[in-house]
Amino acid sequence: MEIIWCSGQTCVRDVLKELKKRKKIAYTTVMTVMSRLHEKGVLTRKMNKSGAFVYEPISDKKTFIEKKAGKMIRGLLNEYGDVAVAQFFDVIKSSKAPQSQEWKNKLKKLVK
Repeated sequence: MEIIWCSGQTCVRDVLKELKKRKKIAYTTVMTVMSRLHEKGVLTRKMNKSGAFVYEPISDKKTFIEKKAGKMIRGLLNEYGDVAVAQFFDVIKSSKAPQSQEWKNKLKKLVK
């Protein structure tokens, strides 16, 4: 997805070319993943003049991550309720991440 977000529009061969810089990977593997991302509504695709599919992301990276994170959190809350909320607070409270103080401040405002 990083390659696709950076490119805007791309085909399987272009993604393969970028991925091969990092590791050995088959064309069919990239094609299958991109096709499945299209089926799941993450990518759109249209055929170009040469008959190859050109893929484009449905949303930008920030929007995609926000939607996925929201879906995951709703799932945790539906499945585990109060335990999930308590763990969320505990993890933030003990976090050493650079932005943890900002998170703690946001939580304090919500709790008031």
